[in-house]
Amino acid sequence: MKNTKVNGDLIKKYHEDLVYNYSEYPTKDNWDYKFKDLEYKKSLNDWLPRNIDEPIIFYVHTPFCEQLCYFCTCSKLITKNYENVKNYLYQSLFKEIDLLFDFLEKNKIKLNVKEIFFGGGSPTYYKPDDFKALVDKLKSKFDFSNMGDFTVEIDPRRVDEERLLFYNTCGVNRLSFGVQEFDLNVQKRINRVQPPELFHKILTKKVREIYKTFNFDLLIGLPGQTNESMEKTMDKVIEIRPTQLQPALLAYKPWIAKYQIKMVKDGPLPDFFDRKRLFEIVNEKLLKAGYKRAGFESYALPNDPLAIARKEKKALFNSLGLQKGAATNFVSVGSSAKGSLGDDYYSHNCYSTTMYKQLLDEEKLPIYKGMKLTKDDKIRRHLVNDIRTYFKIDFKEIENIYEINFRQYFDKELKNLSEHTKDELVSISSDCLSVTELGENFAPQIANVFDKYDPPTTSYSERLKKINTVLAHPS
Repeated sequence: MKNTKVNGDLIKKYHEDLVYNYSEYPTKDNWDYKFKDLEYKKSLNDWLPRNIDEPIIFYVHTPFCEQLCYFCTCSKLITKNYENVKNYLYQSLFKEIDLLFDFLEKNKIKLNVKEIFFGGGSPTYYKPDDFKALVDKLKSKFDFSNMGDFTVEIDPRRVDEERLLFYNTCGVNRLSFGVQEFDLNVQKRINRVQPPELFHKILTKKVREIYKTFNFDLLIGLPGQTNESMEKTMDKVIEIRPTQLQPALLAYKPWIAKYQIKMVKDGPLPDFFDRKRLFEIVNEKLLKAGYKRAGFESYALPNDPLAIARKEKKALFNSLGLQKGAATNFVSVGSSAKGSLGDDYYSHNCYSTTMYKQLLDEEKLPIYKGMKLTKDDKIRRHLVNDIRTYFKIDFKEIENIYEINFRQYFDKELKNLSEHTKDELVSISSDCLSVTELGENFAPQIANVFDKYDPPTTSYSERLKKINTVLAHPS
């Protein structure tokens, strides 16, 4: 019988490699700060005319929230003053949309938008009239008649049945809820109290009839989480039965988000052993309940479009989680919004709303940094996505697409996977690399071996020896 349990030595050996989850490759720390308004416009002018039939996701970022969640590392501003939200919408966001489409029109470029995603922050902060104004603004810029998914990220504390039904009259057909955890003690420690009963109130029969697809975001590694609390949370999640789930590991970065320290004032976060066990509980519960694993941090019901897209190899993991269809191609607006054009270009708007507004006042698109990918970047990006989404690399497929000899090109990386092979995390044959069931828990660490910018810095045997020494002789 194959060993599928994660033991402590494996966690100690492999856990230290990463502080990111490969929502893009190369990771955004390696993007070019010289990539600004002019470079972004060149990328649009280069890529879009060559790919007129490629579907686009149009992403809109709203940075405002009414209340701070201590776990959050997203770009956001906390305000109770709704005038700040309206000013951003009408004076900045609308201006960026106009500048973007004026440029596209001037260059005779049309966006083939097939999906829309409103993220944040909290796009549910907008009052109905202002939400509709934003939708109408977009309708004036591109065709809505053949739209696929129109997703809105939902703060369940700020909506009711009427609001969710209203969104549908604006064209919204997919919802993504920030759930995180249902244990009250954990919710208090992260400053986000929302009992499961709340979801029964808003996900009514009418709402479920309209929204056939809705996602729950969960976080693993929150303060106060225990095996028991996670089991109870997952029982409640399964009872509500979202069609998709994105359970992600908590990103604890107090050097970026200082307020995260508030989460640990009553005790530490679960350690890396605890987090692995918590994730195992999530995995076991969801598989037993009939969900299919759709990549490293994604699950879906068997007939859900996401599960089908993954089965057909038409899924891609990015900063919005695992996505289907047009997820490769993002045109994005709003402060801190990230975009990507095929596997050729990345772009990132500035975080600061002050700088964002200043650049718009200068009639510039508010680009903070970006990147034009090399052929090597594209190859490795493909591999990273295959590992964390499909748990497999088909050597022949890569060779046919990129005209390389896989084993020669990645000779060093395949040798560096010897420890992973010995630990039964991967198996390598003449024509493919397969991540084992045990290895699925280490998919980002396996992908890290193929990362040219931030590869593993020490050997695994050295790391394990060092950690065991520290544990045996603590100072």
